[in-house]
Amino acid sequence: MRCEHTDYLELACVKGFELAVITADGLSVSGKAHDIVYNPHKQQCLVLITHEQKKLIQLEDIVTLTALTANTYFTTITFKD
Repeated sequence: MRCEHTDYLELACVKGFELAVITADGLSVSGKAHDIVYNPHKQQCLVLITHEQKKLIQLEDIVTLTALTANTYFTTITFKD
């Protein structure tokens, strides 16, 4: 993952954007961006709040990220082709 991609994720967390994330294995998850943390395997993960639960998504697994919250920073970012 490139540095500017991480910057967008951090911005989404700070602003509390609602995001839709699609992972390499086809998983689609939507929720409020909360934080970027390390899991027990020392992999960086995006924390999304979905239905009052925290969902960790490994940053390396993210294929596309779409902001569901209207903003002037980004709409959809493709991390991998």
